Amino acid sequence: MSIKSFCKKIVSLILFLSTCNGLFAQGRIDSLITQLGEKYPQEKIYLHFDKPYYNAGETIWFKAYMVTDNLATTLSKTVYAELIDDKGSILQKKIMPVYESGAASNFDLPDTLTNTRLFVRAYTSWMLNFDSSLIYLKPLQIIPATVAKKTNPAVAAYSITFFPEGGDMVETISSRVAFKANDQDGTPVYVSGNIVNETGKKIISFTAIHDGMGFFTITPIPGEKYKAVWKDKKGVTHETPLPVAKDQSVVLSIKNTNDTLRYTLKRPDSADGEFTAFTVVAQMQHQMVYSAKINMAVKKEVSAPIITANFPDGVLQLTIFNADQVPVAERLAFINHNNYYFATDLHAVESNLTRHGHNTLQVDVGDTILSNLSIAVTDASINPVGNNEESIFSNLLLTSDLKGYVYNPAYYFSSDEDSVKQHLDLVMMTNGWRRFKWDNLLAKQWPRLVFPIDNYLSVKGSIYGLSKTQLTNKELIGYIKTKSNTSNFITIPLSTDGQFRLTGMYFFDTAKLYYQINNDKDKRLTAIASFNFKNEIANAPAPAAGLLSTLFLNIKPDSSSFLKNIKQAALQRSLFESKAKTLEVVKVVGKVKSLKEKLEEQYTSGFFSGGDGYTFTTQDDPFAQSATSVLEYLRGKVAGMQVSADGQSVSWRGSATSIFLNETNSDISQLQTINMTDVALIKVFRPPFFGASGGGAGGAIAIYTKKGGGDNSAVKGLDFTNIYGYSAIKEFYMPDYEKPNTPDVPDYRSTIYWNPFLIMDRKTRRIKIPFYNTDNCKKIRVIIEGINKLGQLTREEKIFE
Repeated sequence: MSIKSFCKKIVSLILFLSTCNGLFAQGRIDSLITQLGEKYPQEKIYLHFDKPYYNAGETIWFKAYMVTDNLATTLSKTVYAELIDDKGSILQKKIMPVYESGAASNFDLPDTLTNTRLFVRAYTSWMLNFDSSLIYLKPLQIIPATVAKKTNPAVAAYSITFFPEGGDMVETISSRVAFKANDQDGTPVYVSGNIVNETGKKIISFTAIHDGMGFFTITPIPGEKYKAVWKDKKGVTHETPLPVAKDQSVVLSIKNTNDTLRYTLKRPDSADGEFTAFTVVAQMQHQMVYSAKINMAVKKEVSAPIITANFPDGVLQLTIFNADQVPVAERLAFINHNNYYFATDLHAVESNLTRHGHNTLQVDVGDTILSNLSIAVTDASINPVGNNEESIFSNLLLTSDLKGYVYNPAYYFSSDEDSVKQHLDLVMMTNGWRRFKWDNLLAKQWPRLVFPIDNYLSVKGSIYGLSKTQLTNKELIGYIKTKSNTSNFITIPLSTDGQFRLTGMYFFDTAKLYYQINNDKDKRLTAIASFNFKNEIANAPAPAAGLLSTLFLNIKPDSSSFLKNIKQAALQRSLFESKAKTLEVVKVVGKVKSLKEKLEEQYTSGFFSGGDGYTFTTQDDPFAQSATSVLEYLRGKVAGMQVSADGQSVSWRGSATSIFLNETNSDISQLQTINMTDVALIKVFRPPFFGASGGGAGGAIAIYTKKGGGDNSAVKGLDFTNIYGYSAIKEFYMPDYEKPNTPDVPDYRSTIYWNPFLIMDRKTRRIKIPFYNTDNCKKIRVIIEGINKLGQLTREEKIFE
């Protein structure tokens, strides 16, 4: 065999082994990403607030939206929200059940609050298994009760950061370098300047294109270093060094069009062996969407397309691995086929912005897929559109996946214009990926699953003082009795070491758990045993030191809005103070509860307790005994509510009235089968009623049938413990100025209407929302956000004046 032939065989063998190793590396990375996606799905939370900043003494209303890997399927059934001060102390905590990918609650701010900034953190138990930076955390601007005296403003500080496309500048290779300039508050600043070498020679000039961001192209000369000489908004000159170019690496660039993402790899002439063979991987939400092996032993530049037509909308992470399976280049791209949203149609069918004027908004959803929406109506004069806003689109599709601060993220979903897409690509170039770290994944350092996926509320506990033999085949049996006097029988298996766990509970406020060991004659074992019960409530670790101080406020009120908020808050406080003084002179004496009050306490809970409407008791009403149905009994008793002549329908203000039987959704046909002698209590709620599907635009009727066992005989003699339920629901207050004898008191509300649950489906595709104006609002701002069963999102914003 000739030497030439032998050398050819050796080269072929090396290339074959290199190919095998590359295929092995590619398969290994694919397998790791697949395993990550299957075993460690990622939950995200976004909060829709009624407005961006608050006065002391106001209520923060919010709706939480949840997705898993950008799909509407929610793993967790419980979500937690915390109000945190600037020292990281938790001021309030809310526990909420998840319904159709949503949950809602509120925080009440004290009217003596002096903080100018608070934070809201939201998470699930499952999210605590992963990096704490993935937890939703948002700063809120607070306008305090007492405004501090003016102090000298902080000295403005401007900075610029450079981001070579793909990660590195490489000697002799032309590449793009993006930059981002901002001040100490994260606000973008316009900059321009020159890139110069060590001798001061100008190489290229640069100018910001959008929100302090831009890019330039440079070909680094071996051994040469560069710096940027630039001017800030005040004309002051600064110098900032560029990253040092490497002699061995690869340059990655991309071009992202509608259905194709084309990437290009370039290597230097004298590339080492580890920079001649590459594995290319693209993933979205822990799902592999593309992988390829690139051999650049001969070629110095390779370009290839990725067809994205069937990819979901969102951030794509493109990573290049060298022959040693080390990630050497990375680029983010936003895939947008406009499949991420569904449309709503918001318009005013009745507009009256005079004092206490009656208004009606109408919301239509075109399709029949179940969707869950929230709506906020605010006074636009004190809640104007800001220059730095976020949305359900920008959070769940963009910023929740990015490492780094994005200014005015909602802008990138405001239009399909090419300029907006180009500006979004600058965001992709100047921010990193936050969902996982390649080093950990390649080392198989999987997250430790300490926290379970919760199934609504759960209690765990232990039994002490009994042997394994005594605990064999034993269970705890008993009842859970809520404050509304509803009872649920329970059976809890016991392990031989005395451990037990009860999941799937759904109730509000607190309840009593009555218990004993089953088959325990004369309660002998129950009496000698000791029981320990503990609610399983997730608690996130305290925010990392210094983290809160680095978070930038999304929105700060301008000077005009700030002054209007202060004035309105002062008027609101003066109204409360005058009421308090009036109450001081009222002598409070004990009184016997009325029958209505007793029945309310016994039967109602959540949205159904209290409320604005009418309450009827049948026990003391002779007309109830003679009525043939509930609707016949109610006919003519409630002003504005219309019962049809045949008793087959009921409506209020043009919308169907919701029907509930024992606080469960019902219908007219079921109502007709109820004998009035079985009815204990009837409540009629004026529209809107938040506990109803679609927001209760036609109000609601709640019928309660008489209970047995009201004497607690079923639990008599059992031991019990108190357990905690979901946070009590606070109903948004809205006066009804059509109601007779409504007190004519000043109305200074800044949030005029808030409803966190507008449920739309094939039967309810249109909802009418009535509300009354305040004393002096001349222009309202309306924002609707939501999610449907397919995981598509919606947002609509309008100003009415």
